[in-house]
Amino acid sequence: MVDAITVRLDNVLASRLGKYLVENPSLSGASVAVRALDEYLPKADNSLSKKPSNSGGGQDEVSGREGYEFGVSAGRALASQIGELISPVATELCLPDGRRATLRTAKGRNTQWGCLNTLLERIDVVLCAFTSDGTNFDVWEVDAKVWAREARNASPGHKLHNKLTLLGKSGVRRFGKPFGNYAI
Repeated sequence: MVDAITVRLDNVLASRLGKYLVENPSLSGASVAVRALDEYLPKADNSLSKKPSNSGGGQDEVSGREGYEFGVSAGRALASQIGELISPVATELCLPDGRRATLRTAKGRNTQWGCLNTLLERIDVVLCAFTSDGTNFDVWEVDAKVWAREARNASPGHKLHNKLTLLGKSGVRRFGKPFGNYAI
């Protein structure tokens, strides 16, 4: 199985993908290309593309990739509006008031956010952004110390057990405070 392929697109196809990307700003260029390929190429063996995750969350390889792509691209776009991006990998930023933060995103039926324990140690707040439409976000802030105390550990079967903590929407509302509304 091939892990990566580099391709050169003709101008017409690149323009069409670029237009779709402009119309869907919460996606990344890679996810737009993958969606196009998934839609129009014959499907590979379903056991390769629909493998359930170990977490039991109902996520498969495709939805997991799409969630990751959404989180990275939307998080970076939001972070650039909110403060100065320090680390695009961790969507870590410096807020205008000098506090260090990480921006976590959730969309649709996913109403929980996760944060690595190592990241919690170097930030002041976790910004939790939720969107139902992929472009308009409600953002809350949760103090990193409160997050560490109130969030639950990833389940024992999860690969990041004892390294990742999770907080749901009700917990974010209970232990955090509104930060603002943003659109990308």
